[in-house]
Amino acid sequence: MIGGNRRQKLSVVPNIKAALQERREFASKVRAARAVLGWSQAELGMRVGVTQRSINRLEKADVDVRRSTAVVIETVLRDQGIVFERIAEGGFQMIVQK
Repeated sequence: MIGGNRRQKLSVVPNIKAALQERREFASKVRAARAVLGWSQAELGMRVGVTQRSINRLEKADVDVRRSTAVVIETVLRDQGIVFERIAEGGFQMIVQK
């Protein structure tokens, strides 16, 4: 290596702070959508195909959400007229179409 024996330090774990923020944001979206729809965690779980406990853990941001589960949740919410858009300054807005 030219210029000496310098090693670049690379993190084995991806940006943990960003991953946690993404989990928290998704949890907030799910809680907000359920509130607008008047659904319990059990009802959303039934529509998505997961348990109430899974929805509870997801809404607490205790777990990483599988991409496939997130897609199903987003599809169920979209079918009910709820979509989310990112705001340039940070965060998101919920749009209720129906």
